[in-house]
Amino acid sequence: MRLAGFILTVMVAASSAAKVVYMSAAGNDAGDGSIRNPFATLPAAYKAIEGGDTICVRGGRYYVDDSQVMKIVGPYACVFMLDKAGTAERRTCIMGYPGERPVFDFSALQMEGKYRFAAFYLGADYLHLKNFDIVGVPVRIKGHTQSECVSARKGSHCIVENLAMHDNMAIGYYQLVGEYNLVLNCDAYNNYDDFSEGEYGGNVDGFGCHIRNVKHKGNVFRNCRAWRNSDDGFDLINCDTSVELDHCWAFYNGFRPTENAADTVTFVSAGDGNGFKGGGFGMGEKTKCPPECPEHYIHDCLAFRNKANGFYSNHHIGGNRWEDNVSVMNRRDNYNMLNRKGRDAEGKVDVPGYGHVLRNNVSFRPGKWHISNVNEEKSTLEGNSFQSGKQLSEADFESAQESLLFVARDADGCLPDTNLFKIKK
Repeated sequence: MRLAGFILTVMVAASSAAKVVYMSAAGNDAGDGSIRNPFATLPAAYKAIEGGDTICVRGGRYYVDDSQVMKIVGPYACVFMLDKAGTAERRTCIMGYPGERPVFDFSALQMEGKYRFAAFYLGADYLHLKNFDIVGVPVRIKGHTQSECVSARKGSHCIVENLAMHDNMAIGYYQLVGEYNLVLNCDAYNNYDDFSEGEYGGNVDGFGCHIRNVKHKGNVFRNCRAWRNSDDGFDLINCDTSVELDHCWAFYNGFRPTENAADTVTFVSAGDGNGFKGGGFGMGEKTKCPPECPEHYIHDCLAFRNKANGFYSNHHIGGNRWEDNVSVMNRRDNYNMLNRKGRDAEGKVDVPGYGHVLRNNVSFRPGKWHISNVNEEKSTLEGNSFQSGKQLSEADFESAQESLLFVARDADGCLPDTNLFKIKK
């Protein structure tokens, strides 16, 4: 059924002058990109397409080395520079072949230790990445630096779908520029940089959105999971525009990875370890706050056993909407609404959170507090479990089985439909 649907999509694209080229781990860059004579590398396949065309990648492992780096932009080696824009009607696509799962392995990259790495660089509008793994993206520079699996630094109206970014030294998805981008059904896990700043492992989040342009609105993360990342699961620090986090899961962040990412026993401390870091602009002398504080919308999300807080406002200078979330067994607080007093120099003081809207959130077995640092008179709190005075027990949930966090996604990449930490009706 899905293969037939894919062929139909290709036929429709072909009828509107789009082209499909193929890649295979057993291919040859001297081929013509047909399904019978596929290319071997993405740079070769990319040269053969125009904006609005599709690269279809067969299953297998694709080893990426320095010879495949397509462009240098400032301090970044943009390995796969994706700068051929599509349109709303016909996106430029890089997709795994239906029923197969390609893996791009970047562990051989060196570039003489001079550059950060952006494995897939979103450099144009209307791109669509779907159905493959990104592994082994390295860091080769000492100091407070980073590499990125998917680096969104230019494109808008892009879709990043059903990617698994794991066992890297890099951040999974990192966005600085762009509007109306959708990150859908993606996983980021077991990512840890033990080189740039030693074993600390900071600065390697699962997903980061840090847009410094108030006009770049409409960015959404939906049905994504982040676990065993050495810093935070989802990080919205220094983001000047509102972002939506919808039905996302963050668990076991702030710890070093393990050989088995589903390890429920081994916890060795690494970076910050918040599940969801909802904004903030820092407390330093050079902190730049936007003229208007963005209100992030974080809803229907799950934070479980993160090293620090489950949901954290992170010195934000205004309120967020936190609705229908579940926070369980995080080592500090399940909900920490800490705000900064104001945007000017005199406002560099932490105060209880103001302007927040918290509705129908659930808290269970926090390390310290169900909710902390909230000014209830200057925020709206309605229907939250920690307001009822009742202490929840495992018997109040349809399931509290931790292994359900690791149930595989379904064939379409959607999150598994479990009853984990759903309150019994």
